[in-house]
Amino acid sequence: MRKFIRILCTVLTVVIAFSSVSALAAQGYVGEDYVKGNSKGNNSATVSFYIQINGEQLDTNGNISGRNSKFYTGVIDKSGLKNSLSANYSIAIGNGITEADVLSNVSSVPQDKKVFDKVAKQYKEKDAYLKSSNGKVIPWSRLTDVYYKVQWYVLKNEDDGWHVDGVIIERETDKEISVVVPEDKAERATCVEYDVKKGLFTPGTMGVKANRPHSVWEGDNDKLVMDGFHDVWYTVLDESTFKENSCVVPQKLMDAATAVAKLAGARLSELDIQLQKQFGRIDSQAYKQEYISRNGKKTLYVTPYITERLASKYDVSKDDYIWLAEGDSQGNIVKVYVMDRNSANIDNMFDGE
Repeated sequence: MRKFIRILCTVLTVVIAFSSVSALAAQGYVGEDYVKGNSKGNNSATVSFYIQINGEQLDTNGNISGRNSKFYTGVIDKSGLKNSLSANYSIAIGNGITEADVLSNVSSVPQDKKVFDKVAKQYKEKDAYLKSSNGKVIPWSRLTDVYYKVQWYVLKNEDDGWHVDGVIIERETDKEISVVVPEDKAERATCVEYDVKKGLFTPGTMGVKANRPHSVWEGDNDKLVMDGFHDVWYTVLDESTFKENSCVVPQKLMDAATAVAKLAGARLSELDIQLQKQFGRIDSQAYKQEYISRNGKKTLYVTPYITERLASKYDVSKDDYIWLAEGDSQGNIVKVYVMDRNSANIDNMFDGE
C-alpha cells in the first residue's frame, strides 16, 4: 500500500511539473533562460521605449527580429518588466494581438506628451521635420496629443536589452507620420509657404517686387496718401510667384513663419472690424502704419509694430528675412510666406529712406 502511494505521488509530481511548463510555453515563455520581473517593475530587466521614425510598423506578430538603430529615435523613456519572461520572448500587434497585450508585461508606459517632447528635442535642431502620410510637412508645434497619438506595437529582447517600439499616428487619418532627417548636403529651401489653417509648410522659391505702401495708384503715377512721409520704395515678396519644390524646409524658416502668423494675427485683431475684413497683407519691410486702396480693390494694411518684437523675441529680423502675411475677408491670417534673404541672395534692392 505504501509503495502504491509513493508511486502515485511521483506520478502527480511529474504531471504538475509538466503542466507548469506547458502553461509557461503557452504564454510565450520558451527555454530556461528567464528574466525576472515584479508588479512594481523594480528589477534589473530595464525596458527602453523607442519611436520608429519612418512611420512603419516593422515588426508584426510572427515576424519579429532585431532592427537597425538608424530607423529609430534615441531612448524616449525607460520602465521595467512586470512579469518574468523568457529572454527570447517577444510579442507584437497583429493576428489578434493588441497594443494592450504588448504592454501587459511592462510596469509603466510614457505619456504621449512626454514622447512628443522627447522626439522634438532629439530632432528639431537637426533641420529634421515631420511628414504626414500625404507628404506634407507638419510643424513641430502641431505635434500634440490633440492631433496625434502613439501606438506601441512590439515588445522584444535585443542585444542591448528589452525594447518597446512604437509609431506616431495622425488621429484624423489614422495613419503613421514620419520624422525626416535630411543629409547635411541636402539642399535647403530658401522660402516656405505656411498654411495657417491646415498647419502645413511647403518648401519653394519666390520672387520679390518693389512697393510704395503710402501711396494711391493713379494711372502711371503714384500720389502720396498723406503729407509728412518721404516717398520710399521697399522690397516685398510677390505671392503670385511662389513655386513649390522638394527641398528641405529649414527649422528656422518654420519657426519664423509660425511667429509671424502669431503676431500678425494678434495685431490684426486690434484693428477696427471693418478694416480687418478689408485687410490684404502685412509686409516685413513696411516702415509706416497706413493702408491704401488701388482702383477700389483690396485694401493694403502695413504695420511696423510687430517687426521689432519679432526681432527681439523670436530672432526674426527684417534684415535676415522677408516675410508676408495674408489675411482673408473674415479678418484671419491664412497664409504666411518667409524667405531667407541671405540664402536667396536678395538684398534691400528697393529699400532706402
